[in-house]
Amino acid sequence: AACAPDTGCSYRLDVRGGWYDAGDQGKYVVNGGIAAWTLLNQFERAKHFGSLKQFADGTLAIPENANGIPDLLDEARWEVEFLLRMQVPDGQPKAGMVHHKVHDADWTPIPTRPDLDPQPRQLRPPSTAATLNLAAVAAQSARIWKEYDPAFAERCLAAAAKAWAAAVANPAVYAP
Repeated sequence: AACAPDTGCSYRLDVRGGWYDAGDQGKYVVNGGIAAWTLLNQFERAKHFGSLKQFADGTLAIPENANGIPDLLDEARWEVEFLLRMQVPDGQPKAGMVHHKVHDADWTPIPTRPDLDPQPRQLRPPSTAATLNLAAVAAQSARIWKEYDPAFAERCLAAAAKAWAAAVANPAVYAP
């Protein structure tokens, strides 16, 4: 997706993955962050206070089942990967911040499946809220994924640190 014309940025980001919000064909970092955190928190609570049996690999009907990773983590990773892709790249203004959302250029009529949506999707400006959401979810992901995929855990930890530093440097950037 390219930056929307009024955002002041001129790059494109690969923003595949993640979950759409409602029927407006938008993918929102703050909404997705709390949803991903909820799944990751459920995993951690089950691990420390119960059993992971209900989340074992192959228990959910998702494309990634039967890959040696608990299915709940596979599902959460789908959103976490998207969140990571929404981070402003190094060398750009507000590097390390996170775009608040990616959304259609114009309103798409409901009901339209996302894969049939004719509208171009555009990156909206970064926000401190989205940046802090990524910092929190990526840090939690780094902790959890260290056992399952150390390279992904390191990627998450680096993104979390970069997002935290960017949020501290830009504490009051609000979504329009």
